[in-house]
Amino acid sequence: MTNKQINFKIKNLKLKIFFVLFLYFFISLFLYSGNVSAQASIPLVVMPARNEIKVAPGEKTAVTISFYNQSDDPVSGFFKTADFIVEDNKGTPKFIENAEDAPAKYSASRWLTLPYDRATLPAHDKVMIQTEILVPSDALAGGRYTAVFFQQGNTLPKPLGTEEIGSGTNLRIASLIYIKVKGPITEKALISQFFVPSFFEYGPIKVTTDILNRGDYHVTPRVSLTLANTFGGLVDQKLFKTQNIFPETSRNYETELGTKWMAGRYRVNLTGTYGEGGQALTAVSYVWVFPWRVALAIILTMIIMIFIANKLYKNIVVKETTLEEELKEEHEEIEKLKQQLRKRN
Repeated sequence: MTNKQINFKIKNLKLKIFFVLFLYFFISLFLYSGNVSAQASIPLVVMPARNEIKVAPGEKTAVTISFYNQSDDPVSGFFKTADFIVEDNKGTPKFIENAEDAPAKYSASRWLTLPYDRATLPAHDKVMIQTEILVPSDALAGGRYTAVFFQQGNTLPKPLGTEEIGSGTNLRIASLIYIKVKGPITEKALISQFFVPSFFEYGPIKVTTDILNRGDYHVTPRVSLTLANTFGGLVDQKLFKTQNIFPETSRNYETELGTKWMAGRYRVNLTGTYGEGGQALTAVSYVWVFPWRVALAIILTMIIMIFIANKLYKNIVVKETTLEEELKEEHEEIEKLKQQLRKRN
């Protein structure tokens, strides 16, 4: 065996060893990531996820919540209460475990009493917890927003301030409680934004809507958008997803109407209702849709075709004229020849 063959085999062996090590490292990393992901999830389901109750000042009631453990192992942890608020336009709850930090107008965590603060959820089983709610006699009418959550862990954690579900190592799952204290309340929602660009080259037409709640209780608007053409004919209609809008927050809706190929002036009309009184929400906007590049290409194509046709027509006319002149000249020459022959005869 030559030195070249030996060196080639050594290099080949090194490449194989490197490939095996790389494959082992990749598989190990994948399995480790899978384990971390599995450990980072909490195998629980809460029922119901949301509770809506109506109570009078001074009234006492209760809410029953079930926490289901779907894993093969028991899960130990703690039950706690917290108020929550919504600050974004997507309806994301933000938990405030310290009642003193929550807005007093919407706080109700102090009204809740839990029968116990810790439990172990058996594998593939559930634990039911009945939360008592005592409404103060001087409670103002309106909405109160609180939650009961289960937090996995072996030691009772300190208050987490405004941390949200699943932050850090404090994995938890919550059941939200919407409390409506009976009495005269203000229901007021308005369209804070209804934006439709004035021009589109192609459809569909994109509509951005924000609905702001300035009342004392969350509202669930039922809203539809319609698109009509220049002659009033209905082109498209869409319904907004039914969602809660909490007090002092807005909700954003992104909607598309129509198809790709449209042309002309269109009317976008919003109609809806909200609240127990069925108050109305309305908005109107107009938009032009015209595929100008396609139209320009068609016009230029027609101009070119007309130019070519005109050129061909002129060429044909010129050729016909020339041919007629040539035929005339030939006819005259033939006549001359005939006359010459007659004279000779």
